[in-house]
Amino acid sequence: MAEISQGRLNIETFPEGGILGTFDLFDAAMAGTVDGWICWPQYWPGKHALSVYVSSFPYGLDMAWMWEVWFYNMGGIDLARSDYAKFGLQYVAPIQTGPNYAHCTKPLTTMEDWNGLKCRYPGGMIAEIYKKAGASVIILPGGEIYTSMATGVVDFGEYVGHAMNRELGLHEVGKYIIGPGQMHQPVDLQALIMNKKSWDKLPVDLQRMLEIGAEDFSWSLHRNIMSSDLVALDWMVNEYGNVYMELPAAERAKFRKVAVELWYKWATDDASMQAIRSQISLMNAIGLLEFPGIKDEVEKYFPGLIAEGMAGKVVEDYWTGTVVE
Repeated sequence: MAEISQGRLNIETFPEGGILGTFDLFDAAMAGTVDGWICWPQYWPGKHALSVYVSSFPYGLDMAWMWEVWFYNMGGIDLARSDYAKFGLQYVAPIQTGPNYAHCTKPLTTMEDWNGLKCRYPGGMIAEIYKKAGASVIILPGGEIYTSMATGVVDFGEYVGHAMNRELGLHEVGKYIIGPGQMHQPVDLQALIMNKKSWDKLPVDLQRMLEIGAEDFSWSLHRNIMSSDLVALDWMVNEYGNVYMELPAAERAKFRKVAVELWYKWATDDASMQAIRSQISLMNAIGLLEFPGIKDEVEKYFPGLIAEGMAGKVVEDYWTGTVVE
């Protein structure tokens, strides 16, 4: 940014805990203590319900490009900016990372295998989905997963991608790597958020530079994480002896059917309901709702939504706003 702005925009970055703890970032940016942050939005559902729907949740949109369509071609970014503005914040851009995976002490092949399983999940809607399947969910920070699995506190530890999970040593305590990433946090979206006053002080050209630069950074980060994960998975399976296994699509569909009620439950205001309704429309257009019973469940909680279709909900070009008919 400093180079392409010819020194007009200099960004000083700090690691987690460098000047603030993760959970202090929202309030610190509101107060102007920091100008902004990149972090996982779902840490703050108590602040605003939309936080749940601007990063991926299990059995929703489950690939990076789907979220890009929702943000940039279906109005998601405008919805996010309007909602964050209520707190004196500017939602600049989503930041792609990669899918999350889990390690387990036993193989899992059906939804029923979660019944009675002791699992580490991050909480919120994610935890509730697996509780409905009979799992016992324990919320732990990532650094405690290894010891908890080694001592039998949990059987199953879901965290991030293969490379980071290997760094944590999860391959040593959980022989079975459970995929695909679509069934955990399929697109672990972060977000670049700024204090609104800091944002408004920037000239328009630097604002556009930050938006475009954030999009470029997002895809660069995604590409690097995905390639690192491929190398890590290959090593864990072919060198260390782990077993990678994917739950069949029909079994994952059972979880999606269970999830629909929770999609509705967590949408507690107009912005979050608008978000999940438009995301469900996109899921339907892509074909994610095709397994038996899922559309009936959607009709139960979101009456008439599927029949609306996609007409008028998608723009061809984010920058011009041309609507696709």
